[in-house]
Amino acid sequence: ELGATTAQLAIAWCLKNPHVSSVITGASRAQQVEQNMKAADIVPKLTPQVMERIEEIVGNRPEPMKDLRAGN
Repeated sequence: ELGATTAQLAIAWCLKNPHVSSVITGASRAQQVEQNMKAADIVPKLTPQVMERIEEIVGNRPEPMKDLRAGN
């Protein structure tokens, strides 16, 4: 068990994702900011197996982008 809210898991997934360069969160209350920042505690729990399971559940993994620098 990760012990995270859905929002924390989503933020942690973004932090762990190598294709995401920065994570911008929003909140309307100070409590939301505090809860969002707890996502950093979840990141170490997102093992490759957990990340793969999340991808399986969500089922919306994008196709890898073509490397335009390769000259193909």
